[in-house]
Amino acid sequence: MSASNSIKHKSLTISEKKQLIEAVERGDKKTEVAKTFDIPLSTLSTILKDKNKIITASSSGGRKRNSKGEHPRLEECLVQWVRQCRGQNVPVSGLLLKEKAKSFAKELGIPFFSASDGWLTNFKKRNGIVFKKMCGESSSVDDNVCSEWHRKLSTLLKNYEPRNMFNTDETALFFKCLPDKTFTFKEEKCHGRKHSKDRLTILLAVNMDGSEKLTLLLIGKAAKPRCFKGIRSFPITYRSNKKAWMTTELFNEWLFSLNEDMKKQERKILLFLDNCTVHNNPPPTFN
Repeated sequence: MSASNSIKHKSLTISEKKQLIEAVERGDKKTEVAKTFDIPLSTLSTILKDKNKIITASSSGGRKRNSKGEHPRLEECLVQWVRQCRGQNVPVSGLLLKEKAKSFAKELGIPFFSASDGWLTNFKKRNGIVFKKMCGESSSVDDNVCSEWHRKLSTLLKNYEPRNMFNTDETALFFKCLPDKTFTFKEEKCHGRKHSKDRLTILLAVNMDGSEKLTLLLIGKAAKPRCFKGIRSFPITYRSNKKAWMTTELFNEWLFSLNEDMKKQERKILLFLDNCTVHNNPPPTFN
């Protein structure tokens, strides 16, 4: 029968850590100081590296942790900024939080602020910030506007057949992005990879009874992608810009082309679309 040795980690108070720092600064050998406080040399090195934080915490009453963080003014600004973003339903990622923290540190004159992953974890704990999946677009439209629109809708639709009522919208296609969930064995650690940000934008449009789907508009970054070389005809319409986003110019071009097609067919259609910024500046009234 074999016995296993368990390593016990000694937890030092702020006061003890301060005494340890003072002993090293007096010139005592690090090996002797570590032996006196019954800690490994690696722990001693970590404590000495965090000397400024420990001295600050000690001067605030000997508490183990500073509940407001090392830079309370920075955190106050950052928390206020997060509240403003969420008030406008703007998503905030960990990377964005760290970059904004660095920006505030620069404005407040805080040197050597790195916004590390450890700092981010403690910042979220101190301020009750958690990561959640965003659901729907509940704040996109005022409820009163929806009610009023519902009353007007029946009047608007009565002059159009279902085949002449179209709905259109854009969506992002992250064509290199892998799923963020997977099946795995219980005993194995589940690691992922960094998600690719390569994207395309697709505009789709279909009529109410599903009998007609308009040609897809695909927007990419490259004006002449290599994969299109030698291809003379496409089942889609392809356009490009440097960010692969929909723009007012591209949307108006698509809208004008759609209008021309419907004129040739001597059709009048009703087109529904959302209040995206690029939809708010249509071309002059169609003939």
